[in-house]
Amino acid sequence: MKILAIDDEKYALQLLVDTIRKVKPDAEVVPFRRAAQFLEYEDKQSFDAAFLDIRIGKMSGIQVAIELKKYSPMCNIVFVTSYSEYAFAAIQMRPSGYIMKPYTEDDIRNEFDNFRYTATPEQKDDNRLKIRTFGNFRVFGRDNVPIKFSRTISKEIFAYLIDQCGYPVTSKEIAADVLEVEDFDRPTSKKVSQYVSDLIKDIEAAGFHNVIIKQNRQIQINKEAVNCDLYDLFSGDTSALKSYHGEYMIDYSWAEISDSAERIKSL
Repeated sequence: MKILAIDDEKYALQLLVDTIRKVKPDAEVVPFRRAAQFLEYEDKQSFDAAFLDIRIGKMSGIQVAIELKKYSPMCNIVFVTSYSEYAFAAIQMRPSGYIMKPYTEDDIRNEFDNFRYTATPEQKDDNRLKIRTFGNFRVFGRDNVPIKFSRTISKEIFAYLIDQCGYPVTSKEIAADVLEVEDFDRPTSKKVSQYVSDLIKDIEAAGFHNVIIKQNRQIQINKEAVNCDLYDLFSGDTSALKSYHGEYMIDYSWAEISDSAERIKSL
């Protein structure tokens, strides 16, 4: 577990770090006294939790939380402060907790026990492409390195194929649902073909093959080639169910009304 800790007071930060380490001795704690230090930190996408003071100079802890969520959307945010008047503004962030100073070790432990997001255990021998659909749509290769897509639209088409759960779709359906183009003419057909071709190249460049199947002018995801939280949820995996907190592929408007989204709601 990787934990961010920010407090602009030296001794307050040291106390916070020491307390976290007592509760979670195996965790990696990354402490900062200034928001600017966090902004310069490169590996923002790997945090599981963050304990943030609200008043930390020019940039508030709430602003830090907003920035952190862009990179680690499933990060558990806990505000640690002496100022109760910021509670309403903080709660708009849907944090895991809000602790008033002075706090105790039990207060910190209680936050860990009641985190909003629960990490899904990783399968050590699973070398499949890893897909996460709860919250933002994310795709990871080996060693949890995010896959880079040459086109934003190609990534969205990939999300659409994942949402279809292995059901084959046509270029016309992709154009209508993803591109929102009803007039499927020859130029549109060529565009979709190019987007799909670029998508396959991106995935294969990352070392993953046979993820997308193209045959008889239809395109589909090979469900056996991916490790996907959505598919785990539909198969009855309890850890996948715990990791779902009401948000599914929030990047894409079509996902709000998809069959998969409706199926999730019925569980």
